[in-house]
Amino acid sequence: MYDLETEKVINKIKEVLKIKENPKIVVQAPEGIKNLVVNEIEKIKKLLNVDIFLYIGSCFGACDIPKIDYDLLVHYGHEPLSYIKYKNVLFIPAFRKFNEEEKKRIIKDIEEYTKDKDVEIATTIQYKKLLETFNPKIILGCRANLEDREEILFVGNGRFHPLILSYKYKKDITIYNPEIKKFDKIGKEESYKFIKRRLTAISKLFFNKPKKVGVILIDKVGQRRIKVFNSIINELKKNKIGYIKMIVDTLTPELLYYDVDCYIVVGCPRIVLDDYIRYNKPIYTPKEFLMYLNNNLEKYILDEITEKDF
Repeated sequence: MYDLETEKVINKIKEVLKIKENPKIVVQAPEGIKNLVVNEIEKIKKLLNVDIFLYIGSCFGACDIPKIDYDLLVHYGHEPLSYIKYKNVLFIPAFRKFNEEEKKRIIKDIEEYTKDKDVEIATTIQYKKLLETFNPKIILGCRANLEDREEILFVGNGRFHPLILSYKYKKDITIYNPEIKKFDKIGKEESYKFIKRRLTAISKLFFNKPKKVGVILIDKVGQRRIKVFNSIINELKKNKIGYIKMIVDTLTPELLYYDVDCYIVVGCPRIVLDDYIRYNKPIYTPKEFLMYLNNNLEKYILDEITEKDF
């Protein structure tokens, strides 16, 4: 169960109704809670006698705000990013809800694990409320900036975030999954295997030097890294590599059928790091392609979105 903060949403819509008689209300949610949000829409419609649209496009994060007209966008599942100016957006984090017995068990497990240890706790937004007594660091979007502590405990499910934490901070990462109440671990060896696959992909560029590449700008508000895009175009010019400038809101494999040797994806790094195996031609982050251009494979350079990218 998730806390969808129904009362907060209703009060916000009431405020909008005072300003506009027939406002365009749009609701956006990630796939995992979309059906729950549909129930919320029905509940609110009956209470307020107002029309509400469900946005059925992507919802990858607070970086992914739809480019449509609305008087209010209710965005579930994320918190705002500091480098984006939002307008008429209400964020509902959708904190994961547990019963009292589960909460006690989770808190006890974490307290026992962290006792007498120098541990930094990292998690995703869904578990922020559950873990508030531990003051965890929240991983927002593709970024995780932690303190240099002796050990990192990631609370959540999935392996992408702990893999990246392991590589970035050169540590074994302990994982606690609050859904199944179990600990796991990602060792540095696993993260190095993950990175080795990317280094192998980059090394192939040296054997088949690209003559023409597609440079894709992801046109989402929090992924439109225009400075990075322009910088990589300049590097291609300097190295006399042909290119096609491309732009798209949501990238899928079937969109890429062009006569190029590879693609550079200027957007969320997870498009490359999570999904590269789905694409018929090699795809690279800007940092990865620069490693090739600079002839430097000694150390993998992780691509992360920063305020300076825009």
